[in-house]
Amino acid sequence: MKRWFNRILCALFSLVLLAGCAEPATEDTYSDRSASSDAASVQQNESGDQEAQSQPAESSTSEAKKPHDASSAATSRQAKVPGVPAKVVKVVDGDTLQVIYEKKVTTIRVLLIDTPETHHPRLGVQPFGPEASQHARDLLQGKTVHLEVAVNGGRDKYNRLLAYVYVDGKSFAEEQLSRGLARVAYVYPPNTKYVDQYRQVEAQARSKHLGIWSVPDYARSDGYHPEVVKGTEAYERAQNSGGSSTASSGGGKNQFAPDGSGNCGGAIKGNASSRGKIYHMPGSAYYDVTKAEACFKSRDAATKAGFRAAK
Repeated sequence: MKRWFNRILCALFSLVLLAGCAEPATEDTYSDRSASSDAASVQQNESGDQEAQSQPAESSTSEAKKPHDASSAATSRQAKVPGVPAKVVKVVDGDTLQVIYEKKVTTIRVLLIDTPETHHPRLGVQPFGPEASQHARDLLQGKTVHLEVAVNGGRDKYNRLLAYVYVDGKSFAEEQLSRGLARVAYVYPPNTKYVDQYRQVEAQARSKHLGIWSVPDYARSDGYHPEVVKGTEAYERAQNSGGSSTASSGGGKNQFAPDGSGNCGGAIKGNASSRGKIYHMPGSAYYDVTKAEACFKSRDAATKAGFRAAK
């Protein structure tokens, strides 16, 4: 009996020993496992949040950049305006102005456009000329413009510097063309850089019948033809504009316009050239070959109109 009792005790003792060898599932063990699981879950969630927020963050950054980008674009546009700055001191007419260039007053003739006249010694004030001049004054007077000077610093026969003009970052020529206050003209290589661009602007104004294009056949390839505008409001405005011209002022009644061939019927011929305003007496060396822009009955009338005797 005692032997069986000892066997039972040994068996129980063995069971206790076996149970002790196994690692107990303590509270700490469960905490560690839970923490590990939670950490993995948090890591996954954080990764998901970061991915989900990456797009808004990028959008926010993009939006934050927009004002900067717009400013940069504006600055870039300004930087792209070619030429050198020059201060406008006087607007002569729709396509001519005076500026301070290279530290002196210089007359600028805008390239590739032609506006109706307001001061021409022979043509006088043409319809839409006052409007072109006024628009030029509105855009240019007192402003600092940029001049893109003609290739090789070219000048016309009146010694005016030829240039493309930009004001407030825009092409002045296109501003005149877009309102129908100028036509594309005097297209001479190598200064034809913007001619195609200008013709597109001109075509749009013509299709809308603006300004000079409102009267059929007034603006042609050879210039302006006021005779077809007679009787229109534009013609009356030109006549009553108060604009001055060498042909109608200075010499008074002793000054008159030449005929269509530039002849004065034996009177003194006045001609404007790169050498200035010069008058030629009948019988002088160049009288017969001179195409007059104004005619005078006396030397005194020619002098009052600003002309000097030919040498």
